Amino acid sequence: MAQTMKAWFTVPGPKGAVFELRETAVPAAGAGQVLVAVRAAGTNRGELIRGAEMRSGNPSRAGGEFAGEIAALGDGVTGWKSGDRVMGRSPGSYAPHVLASARGLMRVPEGLTWAEAASIPNVFVTAHDALVTNAATAPGETVVVTAGSSGVGTAAIQIARYIGASSVVATTRAPAKAAALHALGAHEVVDTREADWPDAVLRTTGERGVDVIIDHVGGPLLPGCIRTLALKGRLISVGRSGGRLGDCDLDEVARKRASIIGVTFRTRTPEESLACSERFAAHLLDAFGKGKLKPVLDRSFPFERLADAHAYMLSDAQTGKIVLAMDGGR
Repeated sequence: MAQTMKAWFTVPGPKGAVFELRETAVPAAGAGQVLVAVRAAGTNRGELIRGAEMRSGNPSRAGGEFAGEIAALGDGVTGWKSGDRVMGRSPGSYAPHVLASARGLMRVPEGLTWAEAASIPNVFVTAHDALVTNAATAPGETVVVTAGSSGVGTAAIQIARYIGASSVVATTRAPAKAAALHALGAHEVVDTREADWPDAVLRTTGERGVDVIIDHVGGPLLPGCIRTLALKGRLISVGRSGGRLGDCDLDEVARKRASIIGVTFRTRTPEESLACSERFAAHLLDAFGKGKLKPVLDRSFPFERLADAHAYMLSDAQTGKIVLAMDGGR
């Protein structure tokens, strides 16, 4: 008889998706895959944003990143063995077991708890893809990270410093988070509730403007972001938590010869997504073991309390990641 498990599913409905804990079969590892016994799984705001729009369709396994131990290897998998501590990105991670491509696996750095390890894959791969692959940020350039206390924001601040940005400015709507953002590496913290926040950003650059903006807010900040860009500046649209639509002065974009680049994993092929994880691991994974980069875990919730984790996420009280943990996540 096939083994079963309780897993979280995203279930579309007339008012958007709901999340339900359902009985389902434990999957078997196919060629090139591993079966991972999940110890902790990172939550992400995107699942709420996309879920709110899901009115129809079939239920699907929820969750996108994990940390755990290899339980079984599929055909052709080499370099890994049962019991190895791993982390990675794969759909269906809100469950006791998840299938993952062996290519996308990363070893858990020494000294990290399961919950800390589960705080790494999605946000650091996303931030690396935005800063390094798409923005091509060079040493000595200036970087702004909007919504700096978000999961991807906390990763982007650290990566920007690690690769040699001369100035990293984090934005926030909660000044009480400024100390934590400075501790992560932000040189300056700007409150975007203030109408003159673009002036504050420009002052940090001596009025020259910003080379790279990693934006997680979207519409409300778009005019200010365009204004603060330097000549040949790049605005990377990672998230749109504040809204999709915003005013954009196209003449200003043209005058500055600026680039607006959108990034998402939703339209990437599995091969493209794996390549993002591989690039991140090759470039930055060792930095965790050296203490140069660190996961930012705000809080973990028991596996059964996904609704509480989502409610806490919507409160915007967190700095960094919110994680679901099996057995305390240690």
